[in-house]
Amino acid sequence: MSEINDDLPPPDLKDSTGRMRRIVISLLVAGATAGIAYPIATKLVKPETEAPTMYVSARQMDGGTFVIYVTLIVFASVLAGALALQNHLAKRKWREDMVPRAKVR
Repeated sequence: MSEINDDLPPPDLKDSTGRMRRIVISLLVAGATAGIAYPIATKLVKPETEAPTMYVSARQMDGGTFVIYVTLIVFASVLAGALALQNHLAKRKWREDMVPRAKVR
């Protein structure tokens, strides 16, 4: 069994360079998306100009905190989604490479 697997290239899913590449791409995509979400949330809430209109509790969130939370949630969700998608595509490519191709002679 090991003789057969010795000549195959290492799968991208287990390869550390492939994993690092997928993580970096996911971080870049998540950072760009969070960078877009920050000005959108700032335009919606306008944390600098709006004073709290109603006091509900001592732990009430102000506009700046809301913008930061929205940005962090967008960053984390896009990071997880992009990484899951890239891992799925790498696993599918690895499975396709494991099945021998039929050749017409």
